[in-house]
Amino acid sequence: MRHPAVCLLIAAGFSVFCTPPAVATNVGVRSVEVEGTAFRITLNDGRTLPQEQLSGTILVLGDGSGKERRIRIDGVERDLKDTAGEVLLYTLFEQDTESGDWRNLCLPDPEGRQLGFPLAGAFTQDGNYEPTHAGILLTCTGGAEGKCIRFGYKPWGFGPDHVPLAPYYQTCVRLVRADYCGDGTSHTRDGTPIDIFDTIGIQADEPAPGMTFEAAWRADGAVCVRHTRLPDVLDSTTLAANCPRLKHAIGKTCDEAAPALLFNRSFGR
Repeated sequence: MRHPAVCLLIAAGFSVFCTPPAVATNVGVRSVEVEGTAFRITLNDGRTLPQEQLSGTILVLGDGSGKERRIRIDGVERDLKDTAGEVLLYTLFEQDTESGDWRNLCLPDPEGRQLGFPLAGAFTQDGNYEPTHAGILLTCTGGAEGKCIRFGYKPWGFGPDHVPLAPYYQTCVRLVRADYCGDGTSHTRDGTPIDIFDTIGIQADEPAPGMTFEAAWRADGAVCVRHTRLPDVLDSTTLAANCPRLKHAIGKTCDEAAPALLFNRSFGR
């Protein structure tokens, strides 16, 4: 049986934080922040609440419209794919406002697991990531925002030779979404396989048999497109009409020599 939580108002976009009574009845909460993919809860006595004590914690999020979402942390684990040990994964449940039932916040990822984590900042409608935004984004491991961090493009980090990874993260999200124009519009479907690679040593080019070069990418979308990922969703002719800057950058001349941050292959023709 879960005990009631004690709540503390902290901010407009992320309005109420509720801590397990075993902690809150003795020591109040000073602040709640996100560091990397982890909730960092600092108590009034200066201690940081250990991750293993977060199970059962309920977050009440404000979305700016007066509505609230109740999110419960049911588990915390380290991402075994992250050799640096920086990425934490949470089991998150959301309460239905009508029935009161709790359901997993995330859909299954490619491994069939339903996990997520917080990320400081927010994405705009046109797909730009703003890490300094006052909000906190909850993302899932099956979504583009979560996948790209697990690919190794941590927006807070640095790659080989101290290369800042923030632009690579933005680029990766555009790539995974097939956001060719860089306007926030996705042109793919969940579960569509791709091979993503770079020239800085984070993701190697390891295509599945039959994959061909699709596009070269930067933070504002595609640099050039050899072929679209799913022609029935978006074909090359429509892409040229919708995105004039790519009109003369579509076709066989697009390859790994393009001045880009990331590249990908897919099964599209």
